Amino acid sequence: MEISNAGKLTSPIPIHTTDLKVLMYHHILNDRHVVRKHWNCVHVDRFRQHLEWIERCGFTTITFEDYRLALNGELPLPKKPIVLTFDDGYLNIYNYAYPILQEFGMKAVIFVLGDRSRKNNDWGYEEPVVQLLEGRHILEMHLAGFEIGSHSLTHVRLTVAPPEVTWKEIYYSRMTLESLLNSPVRTFSYPYGRLNDTVKKMVADAGYLTGCGVYTGPPEFYADQYDIRRITIYNRTGVPGILLRTCMPYQHFDWMRMRTRQTLRSEVE
Repeated sequence: MEISNAGKLTSPIPIHTTDLKVLMYHHILNDRHVVRKHWNCVHVDRFRQHLEWIERCGFTTITFEDYRLALNGELPLPKKPIVLTFDDGYLNIYNYAYPILQEFGMKAVIFVLGDRSRKNNDWGYEEPVVQLLEGRHILEMHLAGFEIGSHSLTHVRLTVAPPEVTWKEIYYSRMTLESLLNSPVRTFSYPYGRLNDTVKKMVADAGYLTGCGVYTGPPEFYADQYDIRRITIYNRTGVPGILLRTCMPYQHFDWMRMRTRQTLRSEVE
């Protein structure tokens, strides 16, 4: 597999995986009052419903590492693969999501911070302040087959940070996590979904093989391996919403909607 300077695959992608869905979760909580107030919180009961319908629809969860192995011919992919990701590395993922995922025989990709001295999400974003995963939780999930990815060192906006800070956030987070896991860390998630060509190149130069954005990448899975487009799961995403996002070409619709909005905005300006 070869990678161009733009960070895109030059080898062919298996046809049946170009529409592979990547879902993005954050908090999984059991407090309905908190969930109602914050878009990035999903109640534990609703999360269970999501997994039930993902299973009913015949999907099998994989990780980015599974996909990379499949590209190299080292691992067969299931007929209907799907990737579940969790950003920020909250303790509630371990407390609530992890047991249910294990119950369903599913796995996920957990993006955590490299700075292991961070105890909570004190980066000033409007969300409930909660504890972050400890090293022992991360290691346990890694040993259970979950992929652990980097979400930078301290959760800064990489596109506006000085270059030396951005490089440290990207490179040293990988080194720290690999030391914890005694295993390679090959996937990166951009904090706040913010990235540009300079940041993408740093991620590639730091040794990562995949980078996850949110709304900026192309709709086809892995068409740009350093800007994987993900589907955001909100607090209001119920069963109809999860079916729409998983069983329909939702990412293509969302991409067209974003492009149309950008075009209209540029014409007004």
